[in-house]
Amino acid sequence: MPASRLALGLRKLDELGFKPIKRPGPARCFVGELQCAKDSVKVRFEISDWEFTTYPTLVILERPPFLPALTPHVSGDGYQCYFVQGRVVLDRYRPDHAIWQCVEQARKELDHLSANPKYREREFEQEFGAHWAIGQKPHPIPVLLADVAGAGDGAVPCFGIGVDDGVYIIAASDETQVKALAEARGWPTPKLKKIGTYIVRSPKSPTLPSEQLPATIAEAFAWIKAWDPDAMKRIHAVLGQREWLGFKAIQFLIDTPAGWFGFFFDLNPRRALMHKRKPSGYRQHLYNKGNELPIIRVSVSQISPDFIHSRNLQFPSLKDRRITLIGCGAIGGYLAQALVKLGAGSGTGSLTLIDPDLLAPGNLGRHFLGMDSLYKSKAVALQEVLTRQFPHAKIVAEARSAAYPSDITGDLVIDATGEEAVSEAINANRRTKSRAEGVPVLHTWIVGNGECVQGLWVDQKKYACFRCMRRNDTARTPRFPVIDHDPETRIVGCSAYTPYAVSAPMSASALAIDMIIDWLKGDVSPRFRTRCVEGADIRKTKNQNVSPLEGCPGCSAPSS
Repeated sequence: MPASRLALGLRKLDELGFKPIKRPGPARCFVGELQCAKDSVKVRFEISDWEFTTYPTLVILERPPFLPALTPHVSGDGYQCYFVQGRVVLDRYRPDHAIWQCVEQARKELDHLSANPKYREREFEQEFGAHWAIGQKPHPIPVLLADVAGAGDGAVPCFGIGVDDGVYIIAASDETQVKALAEARGWPTPKLKKIGTYIVRSPKSPTLPSEQLPATIAEAFAWIKAWDPDAMKRIHAVLGQREWLGFKAIQFLIDTPAGWFGFFFDLNPRRALMHKRKPSGYRQHLYNKGNELPIIRVSVSQISPDFIHSRNLQFPSLKDRRITLIGCGAIGGYLAQALVKLGAGSGTGSLTLIDPDLLAPGNLGRHFLGMDSLYKSKAVALQEVLTRQFPHAKIVAEARSAAYPSDITGDLVIDATGEEAVSEAINANRRTKSRAEGVPVLHTWIVGNGECVQGLWVDQKKYACFRCMRRNDTARTPRFPVIDHDPETRIVGCSAYTPYAVSAPMSASALAIDMIIDWLKGDVSPRFRTRCVEGADIRKTKNQNVSPLEGCPGCSAPSS
């Protein structure tokens, strides 16, 4: 930042009553006061980025009496969140105004939180996860939550994985899922922990505690009962079983509309043995002595397939669907990863990758795979990479040619070969297998040297098949021509290839995924789509549902 603009910022801080102090680290630090309505608040203001791409840090040094111990947007360390990151853009050319904006917003937010209890409670409920994690010291212990969909009344197994920076605690109904995660990350073998983990589900969001987050069993039980008595009944029922007395510690993970959170407490082994035949006795001890028995808060990060593949979706994922992807080349490589991120291979579903070719040096410039997969089967290499990224996914690699009737099965077949002869065969075999009726086939391809990409969804007889896209004349001219010139090709030995930039297969993959998303939503129209590169020398082609071509041999082929 130029010295003149820096001087503007420093002058504004001085005008606001902030004085520089020395602290370790690269940030410039200043101490001053926020002139709030009820009283002044002593704070530290830190600026580490004078370009203002990130907001300055504001720390409350002395919490005033008018500010409750548990205040939304203020951490247990006193750090105040005054702007939602990215919501307000500070003017780097006016540092004085940017600094004033931050100080003024922090002051207004503290006034609002202290004067309006309903606002404070609403903010707490909306950002409950953050408050549970940083709203009070000590901070919670992180727990990873894998798939617990099948968890009933019994305890969910809990595993520990020791790594260089500590121990990861993972709760999961399926041990294979945890082992796959550890293997994918290169972590040691997970070890079963003697922690009884129980799932509690509530349709209600946690409410703001009167003073602070619960720190004892009594406080936790009273708080949960206040906002959801049924959730507390679930905990009460668990503590009436014998199973929990066999663990060293008990952990409750609670699922709410505001997100997951939890807590655990250690068991007294002598008391557990004493009440082994009648666990309700130990439960009563927890109620009677709960004020003396501490809990440890747990922050929960979900890593289950359902969470990973559905978090950003407003529609069903590809979970439980059987998907076949024919062609693992430039288009298929990017498309395969996108399919897995959309949920392909999760649940009871599967993703089958079919391609006969090896990854050659000439493929590397436009393929999802890299040098580490050189001369490997494209299908197998893709399977290996995607399994490392998503170890829970069921991905099958078949290094062979495709387009046979037996390949047209499952819930969806995707033709990403970009080879018209193979696409014709896939199209024909879809019609010649009566059992394949109703299996939709998505064809996607690149036009010319990447001027545009196209996709065709083939499902119902009243719409065009792949062969309908060419006329029945001897030249088999395109029914919807896009380019009037022959694409550039290059000859290498006895073979040729069509050069195009890596953006083309990525665009074709994106087009295919958008059509699949529409299918998941229930309406894939328009079934024929074209996306063009800006400025390309092409004819405009309307996205539409195309009618079958009269006399099309693909449509009129008899079913066996």
